[in-house]
Amino acid sequence: MELNTQRLLLRPWVREDTPALYDLARDPEIGPNCGWNPHKSMEESDEILRKVLMNRYTWAIVLKETGEVIGDISLMPFGTSTYANNQQEKEIGFWLGRPYWGRGYMPEACMALLSWAFDSEQVNCVWCAHRIDNQNSARVQEKCGFRFHHRDEGRYSVQLDRYDDLIVNCWTREEWIKRK
Repeated sequence: MELNTQRLLLRPWVREDTPALYDLARDPEIGPNCGWNPHKSMEESDEILRKVLMNRYTWAIVLKETGEVIGDISLMPFGTSTYANNQQEKEIGFWLGRPYWGRGYMPEACMALLSWAFDSEQVNCVWCAHRIDNQNSARVQEKCGFRFHHRDEGRYSVQLDRYDDLIVNCWTREEWIKRK
């Protein structure tokens, strides 16, 4: 499934995206904010692409104008989500390559995915979390209309072997309908 916005295409990841994934995900400013380590090699990126990103809930974010992969967005279902409590709840996760920060791409991608989740998939609640010190993610979530739900203190990241405090936000279907 693909989603289109004015400037972006959200499409499934493909193996040919490995070089772009590696180029973006090796940046030490990206992964640790999302709970994973920077990629160390093209082979690692290829393995992550195949084992983690190539699924029906994860999309590459692509600039329509150039065809460049610039980031990733996912809508994790109950069972793979940290915060979804049932089948009608999902959790959105995202990251964007540093060269593309500050251009409004991530709110644009998030709103497209939220629209699909609430309008087409009839989701009742979408969760989204960010590390307390990740102000970029906080701004995206605020721009997209997420509301504070709770603070998750001491959430352990296996990949990073550390504890982080997270802000957990949500958006309900009821709020979505009122906003429209």
